[in-house]
Amino acid sequence: MERNVIMKKLLVAGGSYFIGRKIVDIMMAAGYDVYTLNRGTVPPPCNVTNLACDRNDPLAMREVLKDKQFSVIIDVSGLNRTQAEILCDCVDIKSLKKFVFISSSAVYDIENLAVPFKETDPLGCNKYWTDYGQNKIEAEDCYAGSFHGTQKVFLRPAYVFGENNYAQRESFVFEHLVSGKQLLIPATNPKLQFIYAGDFANIILRLLDINLGELSIFNVGNHKPVTAREWVEHCAAAVGLDVDIILYDYLAAGWESRDFFPFYDYDNVLDVAKLRSVIQYETDFEQNLRAAYGWFLKNRGSIVFKGHVAKNEETILRTLAK
Repeated sequence: MERNVIMKKLLVAGGSYFIGRKIVDIMMAAGYDVYTLNRGTVPPPCNVTNLACDRNDPLAMREVLKDKQFSVIIDVSGLNRTQAEILCDCVDIKSLKKFVFISSSAVYDIENLAVPFKETDPLGCNKYWTDYGQNKIEAEDCYAGSFHGTQKVFLRPAYVFGENNYAQRESFVFEHLVSGKQLLIPATNPKLQFIYAGDFANIILRLLDINLGELSIFNVGNHKPVTAREWVEHCAAAVGLDVDIILYDYLAAGWESRDFFPFYDYDNVLDVAKLRSVIQYETDFEQNLRAAYGWFLKNRGSIVFKGHVAKNEETILRTLAK
């Protein structure tokens, strides 16, 4: 894609892994002069300048960002108000045109809302995500009142998948597939909404080129949610393996869904009409799952799955076999 960009400086806070790394790759390919800000434990890609710093340390942040100006800042790693306040205090905004914050669908007060959740819905404590969602709300609030004169974009994705995903979701399914293990799914079969990390990064790239208002908030996800069963079946179809699914009434047995399955048991479905009104970008679901599977196969030996989940599965399956 041709762009009128002559090496504009762009900072990605948290650009070393998964979503952040995909954003870095996409922005580099688009011609940005990319900087990352993280602890420096993972070497950055070639031609990326890494600012090694603990973002919880205001003095270190001020020192590492001193005399640096960016046209765009994308905050992938911000988790709470304190981290947001430190970043706001340390950034020189004279040249800052766009600020993008990666928030979360966990900000929605799901017990008092109907699906799909809309950007205009009230925010509140999500009983499943608890502090994580509340902290994202507070970070949003901080950023909303900062960076005056800069276009701010808050993105609230549902579940993100793809290569380098440290959350054991698709890798959990892939491990069961290649091992020929039965896979337990909540009998409620909740609806889930996904976005591929590469699609997410490309959406951000396109938003940078759109003249938005002072503050824009977008839900991010594929246009169509899937059930938990459909998700597993898509994973199996993408890699050409059979899957043995058991719909399990865990509530009757006194378990929690996360005791044996990598998702909370609720319909995490977003209204993405607002985003699709300005950007319609979505690549093939199963093709992206195949890319994630390729990464899984290369890294399978280094993935440490949660031992207690495996033990829970064994216990449940033994009980069901009686």
